[in-house]
Amino acid sequence: MRLDRKLLLIAPTIVLAFVFAGMIYTAMQMRMLILGSDSLKERSEYVAAVERGEKQLEPQKAIALLRFALDAEAKRTAAIAANRDLLVIMSAVGLIACVILAIGIRSVPRQHWPRFTFERSQAG
Repeated sequence: MRLDRKLLLIAPTIVLAFVFAGMIYTAMQMRMLILGSDSLKERSEYVAAVERGEKQLEPQKAIALLRFALDAEAKRTAAIAANRDLLVIMSAVGLIACVILAIGIRSVPRQHWPRFTFERSQAG
């Protein structure tokens, strides 16, 4: 069974489209990580008020707050590592698709390529 030359061009193009969509998805997920830091100012002000003695914080609430902060940091670190791994994999797949696309383009016979001929007019 002979591999169709059009398949060598169509399949990598589809893969590149999916890689592009995956990179957009990854960028949106990174944006969601950034949105989680929007309330950082409010939380920081609350901790500063506790430090100044304006607000009271029971030891159990302090421990719960510390556990929550550590858990959030662990989840954020895992999400960033997963996004990094996804980008590396998608970049590798995109590179492989580009190489296959280049091989496919080179394998198309010359007669199918558009011919641009520039004829010089004979001025007399």
